[in-house]
Amino acid sequence: MAHAMLGGLGVYHRHLPRDLVSIMLLSLASAACYGIAAVLQHREAVQHKPVPARLGLLGHLVRRPVWLAGGAMDGIGYVLQFLALRRGSLALVEPLLVLSLVFALPFASRLDRRRIATSEVLASVLIVGGLVAFLECARPALGRPSATASQWLVLSVAIAASCSVLVLAAGKGKPRRVAVMYSVGAGMLFGYIAAVTERTGHLLDRGALHVLETWPPYALVITAVVALWLTQSAFNAGMLRLSLPTLTVGQPLVALAIGIGVFGEHIHTRGFDPVLEAIGLAVMTVGVYALTRSPSLTAHP
Repeated sequence: MAHAMLGGLGVYHRHLPRDLVSIMLLSLASAACYGIAAVLQHREAVQHKPVPARLGLLGHLVRRPVWLAGGAMDGIGYVLQFLALRRGSLALVEPLLVLSLVFALPFASRLDRRRIATSEVLASVLIVGGLVAFLECARPALGRPSATASQWLVLSVAIAASCSVLVLAAGKGKPRRVAVMYSVGAGMLFGYIAAVTERTGHLLDRGALHVLETWPPYALVITAVVALWLTQSAFNAGMLRLSLPTLTVGQPLVALAIGIGVFGEHIHTRGFDPVLEAIGLAVMTVGVYALTRSPSLTAHP
């Protein structure tokens, strides 16, 4: 998969750093870890009686070995994502994480001892094809995460306020409503986390002690805990066919918006490029929602 994608994106190597191969391999490995983590964590979260908007859910889940294994895979995935973002940009790395679903499918099917259906293969092809089309047209270049303090403040307040509104709107509604609202909030937070991660990675150029004197690492910890709670609450609602694709698509879209709007990352906007990029994202999104109809990914053990 990595070789094919690199071949398709070879046209614009000059717009990216020399270690493009390592950026993509790190991103793909991160996506694989996140996909496995989602399968493991959902299968544990859904077994617990639905308790959205209660922090006690995490207290219950941390006592489950399978859920902890999923958490460990999340941690590995984040480290790989961090390394990719130190070298690449949000506009390149984050869309690649959508492939977490493609990696999750064979793992989930293996757990269920079932063969992958033709429809699932076709959905995976749509995801990969849409992603390659977007990246080939967008040709994302590097940007420096050098937003001003006021920009970071506005962004942080906007994300926090939006997530608060979503949690309040979810309330104690039906599982469908809870799953969508919480997964949208989690997707926004993970997109924000990606932006702060990229900023933290560049701050490391000045040394670890310098990083500890800045706000990003502490914002990462707080935001990660809230994002984890929202994700598990969305999984706990039991509507994985709604929560997982919403979360999967929401994170890169938010990160992409931050990268372009705040960090000044560049994507091509000449001629029909924006139209083709939008089509690529649309095809990818259709593939994501189609793939989450897989019995293995939506199974309730």
